[in-house]
Amino acid sequence: MRFNWLNIFLIVIIFNGCERKVNPVQPNDGVPPAVPTQLTVYYSQDGAVGIEWKPNSEPDLNGYNIYRKTNSSSFSFLAFTKNFYYANDSLSYNDTYYYKISAIDDGGLESQLSTEVSATPVNKNPPKKPTGLLINARNWEGKISVHLEWNKNQESDVAEYKVYRDTVQNFTPDSTKIVGHSSNIEYSDTTNVKLYKDYYYRIKAIDKGGLQSPQSDEVSDQVYGMPELIFPANDSYHKYFSDFKIKTIGKPASYQVIVQDNKFFGDFWSKKFTSSVISDTISVSFDPVYLSNATYYWRVVTYSGNNDSPNSISEQYHFTIN
Repeated sequence: MRFNWLNIFLIVIIFNGCERKVNPVQPNDGVPPAVPTQLTVYYSQDGAVGIEWKPNSEPDLNGYNIYRKTNSSSFSFLAFTKNFYYANDSLSYNDTYYYKISAIDDGGLESQLSTEVSATPVNKNPPKKPTGLLINARNWEGKISVHLEWNKNQESDVAEYKVYRDTVQNFTPDSTKIVGHSSNIEYSDTTNVKLYKDYYYRIKAIDKGGLQSPQSDEVSDQVYGMPELIFPANDSYHKYFSDFKIKTIGKPASYQVIVQDNKFFGDFWSKKFTSSVISDTISVSFDPVYLSNATYYWRVVTYSGNNDSPNSISEQYHFTIN
């Protein structure tokens, strides 16, 4: 019987020991981790350096501290990571960067620094082709522009984007077609933009060394005129009525009549439709349940192509049902 109880006791001890090993927080053993080994550079170009090393095997390991210096500075803390690799970007092309790492355990104890590696991230490759270029021609509150947005390039050394424009489809972007520059991922073109004229755009990404990406895909749009509000007139009083009257713009388009119960937000009623009528008055049926002695605000917007953002936006009128 004594033998059986001893076996049970040992099984419990072993089981509990296994439980403790999967606990992510280890007790502080007072011993710092071993120095990380096999530190190497796996990438070095275009303003970025990647380093990697052999993972430490201590059960209480928390992560690694990265230290860096240049020819004109001493080693200083750069970053902490739980991985066994690290990418350092946004660097100068011609400077040499030196790296060492240390291991940190759950108790905050730090190993000695590893051996040193170095790299010079020279500029070798141009950025990749920009993607996701979107366009929205705008005639908003009397201000005419063509707004562009795109995805950010993944390269860390991209300095800016060049924006090219032409009035001819499938154009080739060159220095004569540059309309602007942007350090962000959007641009609004206001340079001599005319109504009802097709504008075509492409962009290129430019890195800090002047290398240029391939051209983006081409997008196009044109700025529409504003619909004219005919009935009900601004600041007018009416009994119930069943139709709005608007004057259409100078080409077939999609429209939306928007009615609000206050000046700034909150759609009370809206209606979308498409009309091929050009520069003429049309009626739009209006059939909500509205209140007497209430003031409503209305305007009309147009849309071009498959764009969800308005192209042109009319001025806002208000009327009162009495």
